[in-house]
Amino acid sequence: MKLLILGNHTCGNRGDSAIMRGLIDAIYHQQPDADLDVMSRFPISSSWLQGRTILADPLYQLSQKQQAAPGMSGRVKKILRRRYQHKVLLAKATGEGQLRNFRLAPEFDDFARFMEKYDAIIQVGGSNYVDLYGLTHFEYPFCAFMAKKPIYMVGHSVGPFQNPDFNQLANYVFARTDALILRETVSRDLMEKSSIDTRKVEQGVDTAWLVDRRTDTFTPGYAVQHWLDIVRQQKTVAITLRELEPFDKRLGTTQQAYEQAFAEVVDRLMEDGYQVLVLSTCTSIDRYNRDDRMVALRMAQYVKHPEQLHIAMDELNDVELGKILAECDLTIGTRLHSAIISMNFGTPAIAINYEHKSAGIMQQLGMPEMAIDIRHLLDGSMKGVVADILAQLPALGEKVEHAVAREREKGFAMIESVLARIRGAQ
Repeated sequence: MKLLILGNHTCGNRGDSAIMRGLIDAIYHQQPDADLDVMSRFPISSSWLQGRTILADPLYQLSQKQQAAPGMSGRVKKILRRRYQHKVLLAKATGEGQLRNFRLAPEFDDFARFMEKYDAIIQVGGSNYVDLYGLTHFEYPFCAFMAKKPIYMVGHSVGPFQNPDFNQLANYVFARTDALILRETVSRDLMEKSSIDTRKVEQGVDTAWLVDRRTDTFTPGYAVQHWLDIVRQQKTVAITLRELEPFDKRLGTTQQAYEQAFAEVVDRLMEDGYQVLVLSTCTSIDRYNRDDRMVALRMAQYVKHPEQLHIAMDELNDVELGKILAECDLTIGTRLHSAIISMNFGTPAIAINYEHKSAGIMQQLGMPEMAIDIRHLLDGSMKGVVADILAQLPALGEKVEHAVAREREKGFAMIESVLARIRGAQ
């Protein structure tokens, strides 16, 4: 079985890395002889963080080349591509309309031909298909359609659907993929509300739950050992932060207000006897466009007792983050996958909702109370909620363990279902 695994950003975003790693771990668990090629926008850092060879994403390379085109001609072409490229792809796929006669960059045909050697394509989730992120993720299934290869979208959240062009592509692509396997139920509700075709929708899980904890094979490096030593000295709450853009306007808040509100939560934790460790699931390694460590450094300016605040500036992969989080008492994650990684490695976690995926994941886990709307952070009420959760930790830890075990079981069944269909089509 020869499979092409398409990622999203991996791996400057360690949440993407965990999503990818969980899928690969689960495939090898059930099909040890599988022949996998894995592709990423950032192959150098991804290869290092994943510990395996990662191929470069040719469509991302194309977009970077197009963005860098000089002069007035380059700017005009950029505007035309942004306005029409997705329409040309759709016209070519449907065979309808005058735009089907327009030429696309040859890289699209090259990529489709490259896909022909695989038994199937798996486009791994997260939140690829969000209207605010634009239309480029749709290019991958279109190339799979051109190659006449089955494509399975595994572990996704999709929506919101507030852009007509986005909705048109979503309706076409989601109806023609071999399966759109969602990691939570809220996305399906959004699809139905916006009249997006749901016939190929199946219910699944986030593949980050399937990351092998590597209990017998993990040896901590010096940076991991340092943070393990720090955490073991005093009871610890871990937190993750993020730049809210592009969600800040939709949320009606500002980055500064968010950082000041989080500092107040940190102050309350310190008053209750905890030290706070800030870990980052997004760093600027290999030109990735987010670095949560900078948010942490800004937030630290508002903290009353900075001596009890530790900010990890190291480049840690998702398994290393999991091993550190496993030694903490609680994780409070603005980054959803910091919460998933934490719980998968045995530590309860609160997920702060800034979009629907966090609430949906916790709802599916059977622990909706562990998803807290960002408004409760901003109005100060979250401090009391966190204190209540900390008082319930022993019972909560047991509940998390059972919930994660159920989610992993469902996840392995999801992957086996996909593999069985691919085997059946060979």
